[in-house]
Amino acid sequence: MKRTLSSALFSLLAYLVVAQPCVIYEETFDGGIPASWEAGPGFPQGAVWQWSATGRADSALLNGISTAALFWNFRPSIASPTAGNGAAMYNSDVYDSGGVSIGAGPFAGTHSGTLASPAIDCSGYDTVYLRFNQYARANANDVSTLVEVSGDGGQSWAGYPINKDIVENGSCPPDDVVLIDISEQASFQPDVRVRFTWHGRYYFWLIDDVQLITPPELELQLSHINYAPASFAQPAWQAAADTFHFAARASNLGFETADSLMLKVSILRVMASNTTLAYSDSTIVSGFPGLAKDSAIALPNYYVPQLPEGEYLLRYELSAIGQADYNPTDNMLQYPFRVSNRKFAKEDDIDFGARPLGTGDYRAANYYRVSPLAADNFIIDKAIFSAAVNPAEGTLAGKHVNILFYKVKDIVSPDFSNFDTLSDNSLELIGYGSYTFSPTDVNFSLISVALESTQGGPVPLEPGARYFLSCAYEGSSNIILQAFNDDIEYFHISSLIYAQGLWFLGGFGPEVAAVLRMETMMAPTPTHEALPDEALRLFPNPAQDVLQLDVSLEQGGPAMLIIADVQGRVLHIMEYEQLQEASLRFSLAGYSAGAYLLRLSTAQGQRTLPFTVVR
Repeated sequence: MKRTLSSALFSLLAYLVVAQPCVIYEETFDGGIPASWEAGPGFPQGAVWQWSATGRADSALLNGISTAALFWNFRPSIASPTAGNGAAMYNSDVYDSGGVSIGAGPFAGTHSGTLASPAIDCSGYDTVYLRFNQYARANANDVSTLVEVSGDGGQSWAGYPINKDIVENGSCPPDDVVLIDISEQASFQPDVRVRFTWHGRYYFWLIDDVQLITPPELELQLSHINYAPASFAQPAWQAAADTFHFAARASNLGFETADSLMLKVSILRVMASNTTLAYSDSTIVSGFPGLAKDSAIALPNYYVPQLPEGEYLLRYELSAIGQADYNPTDNMLQYPFRVSNRKFAKEDDIDFGARPLGTGDYRAANYYRVSPLAADNFIIDKAIFSAAVNPAEGTLAGKHVNILFYKVKDIVSPDFSNFDTLSDNSLELIGYGSYTFSPTDVNFSLISVALESTQGGPVPLEPGARYFLSCAYEGSSNIILQAFNDDIEYFHISSLIYAQGLWFLGGFGPEVAAVLRMETMMAPTPTHEALPDEALRLFPNPAQDVLQLDVSLEQGGPAMLIIADVQGRVLHIMEYEQLQEASLRFSLAGYSAGAYLLRLSTAQGQRTLPFTVVR
């Protein structure tokens, strides 16, 4: 009995030892970068990784002399567990500025440097994670901070994308922790190496407490989220019909089951530096297993946004109720969106220019859809695009771009499964415009182009219709690079490419959105049947503080009230699921003195009345 118990106890202890996370390798940079680590010569030569005794990137050595960073200001040190004994540092600021001014340093412009670990024996481990603390800030449009892993002693390297958001003067918090599953390269390998590479211009990268570890008990990660808005920016009348569906992909890189995993979603309105909660929902998954990767989780409820114009954040958060997570810093993802006055856009800024591989004519396009509630209230006023050209291939001057506005034919299914990618047969050209670049145009300017209907006059936006807004680069102009942004992942049709006789509905990938925007306005003369006079009355007119509206419809149903200026720019929208008989009051606070239009739109018809605000 004693022998049996001892044997069972030994087996249990052996299991516990194997199951608990352990540190395979650790480097804290105590007192300097060890000689066993290989710091590359840098490009240009001398632009190398250094050691920071303080865990700050406020200075670096140039020819043995400590030189202050130009843009460090009052930032704190890296908040790693062993920050007090120093950290590895790449100081792009000092290399470019020399502590004097931009471009005045010894390595002005883009520079690169590598820092590689010694060989690490992972031959006894089937699952290996790389963990390190970092504090990074970058200026370039592309990610400047790269992590690579080799399983064969440095003969070949595999890249692991990190820091997607640390671009364009962005930074991570000083206590940021990165945890990456590197098992594909490191599992059972006796000669594993890790390499950190900086490639960019400004500002810095601090790393510390580099570890290779086995799985912790519980480690949740939010890997992908469903970007709920159909487009980054939508007019208020469109956003109100854009039903949000929330879903995400979650991982548990630990070996312990998350008993109650909660996925929470929030819509936050951003006003200056403050946020207010506009909507929140959550769901709980029971028994989320260990070592599960990229599992899909959907929230059962949908959200129909009733949001005023403004800036918003879509935020997802992951947690395990009652259990501690090893690294909670990777449990939240958020993306911005905008409820605009009149603009449709898939992006909020310009990141880079690109064109399809090879040569030949091509088109870049964005997909937009219109609310069924829009009736025939709106037209597309103008298109906005951005482009560039490589200096080695000439200038923009004299190059020509055609703006083509297509309606997707009704026979095309909602999921585009029967879309004819071999031709334009699934499309109807309904609007066009053109632009020839002048000698004063520079790369990546935003260009506005008026559009005209193929039937003459303004281009109408039909309720419930789908459209492609495209730029066509043809002939000698096909060397032009279309401007793109890669900040938001769309997991539905968003940006498209037409090249070599084919439509690519996925464009350049889910994260790459064309800078192709359109601005809308209220149609000057709706073709919808007019409602009788008694359907809408307003008073007083002129009005000063409050406008009184009396609505009387023969049949109740969905309705929309729109206030616009006399140029057709929409100023306010009120949507009603059910409207028949009502007396409504509308505050005129914030409206300057002048003339305005009020339009009531229903399935029965429309009525538009002018009114004046006096002050």
